[in-house]
Amino acid sequence: MKAIIRILLAITVAVVLVGAAFLGGYGASQALQARNAAPALPAVANFTGKTPAEFQADMPVFWEAWKLVQENFYTQPIDQQKMTYGAITGMVDALGDVHTAFVDPERAAYLNSRMQGSFEGIGATIEMVNGRLTIVSPIKGSPAEQAGLQAGDVILQVDGKQIVNMDVMDAVSLIRGPKGTTVRLSVQRGSNPAFDLTITRNTIEVPEITAKMLEDDTIAYIQLSEFGEKAKPELHQALQEALAKNPRALIFDLRGNPGGYLSAAIDVASEFLESNQVVLVEKFKNGDQKLYRSNGGGLATKIPMVLLVDEGSASASEIVSAALRDYRRATIIGQNTFGKGSVQTVHSLSDESQLRVTIANFYSPKENVINHVGVKPDIQVPDPTSYERSKNIDPQLQKAIDLIKNGEIKNPADGSSMIAPPAGATGARQDLVNWIWYNLAARRVQV
Repeated sequence: MKAIIRILLAITVAVVLVGAAFLGGYGASQALQARNAAPALPAVANFTGKTPAEFQADMPVFWEAWKLVQENFYTQPIDQQKMTYGAITGMVDALGDVHTAFVDPERAAYLNSRMQGSFEGIGATIEMVNGRLTIVSPIKGSPAEQAGLQAGDVILQVDGKQIVNMDVMDAVSLIRGPKGTTVRLSVQRGSNPAFDLTITRNTIEVPEITAKMLEDDTIAYIQLSEFGEKAKPELHQALQEALAKNPRALIFDLRGNPGGYLSAAIDVASEFLESNQVVLVEKFKNGDQKLYRSNGGGLATKIPMVLLVDEGSASASEIVSAALRDYRRATIIGQNTFGKGSVQTVHSLSDESQLRVTIANFYSPKENVINHVGVKPDIQVPDPTSYERSKNIDPQLQKAIDLIKNGEIKNPADGSSMIAPPAGATGARQDLVNWIWYNLAARRVQV
């Protein structure tokens, strides 16, 4: 079970990356720029290729087993790369930490492009449904949309290759490709016969922010999908545009946001907190700790605010949620968050695979535990049912709108106007494995 969880998280959840201060030996790496610039590539570990002396006594057993498998396994030839990756995966699984993970080169490339906010492909979000690669939605203005792909379309073949029951990341590698190249898709729409589409790939820009005005421009709504490279500038711009309309309150939506860069979490929290406030406390295994503080200059430090969260709000989302809760800066509505309160370094290996290693746990400004606990909302509202989703009914968002309209969400400077937090600083983790299977195993990815 732990292995399943670890694999799903490694593929789908964007982990929190540490800033350059934690990886002093990797300062020259492209992944370790100033904290305000999210790394484009992970750090490269320093490895000499020699087995350390303290492990030499154990390695003969490993090579003995390896040799026996190669000499005796019935099916030949043996895929040595798969064996190597399997051995590394087993090593990190033995640590018992679902967030310390090995990621193969294909998945590592996908995660890197996802955090950078752009990739080269056709521009569609897909998921595997009962072994069939299904279009969730084309990205607006993308080649996929221009070619006529629609939500619910099923891709049967890519350049003549059957992809039914194929691993979703293998399918991603077939559909994505360099800008200007073409890909031929065999598509089925409903019960109609399959038809072919030839699509020219392009650079796809994926926004991290969705913003709109609600209730006759009286409420600003901003949703952040992940804490990637675009989070800081896009949020700042969205706040500028929204606040220019003088809304009575702001709804900030972190539902389904799996996390991202630590630096982005600090930048996002800084938009809502006064200068120099502690955003999180990071604690290392040797007892050392480090405080991260807000940058100052936030645009939305005074506006009445509601924060929406759910079981999909993880990692960097929980950093922001916990800070806003501790300072009573926002009323939190939704479901208990995921409970990922750890920090990973990301090391690129020589074949572009990655090793992600947990180096610390983080805590809220008041040092409340986040890892395996999460952040409990002030007001619990169930997630939308499948029927409600199909009808675009959102009970959590509606609850936020109702509270604002009723005058129950006011400027935090008024003190008593904020809804009192619930008893207990944090809540219990809820049905973790089922949530991972429903939300992560679906593996919605972009191609």
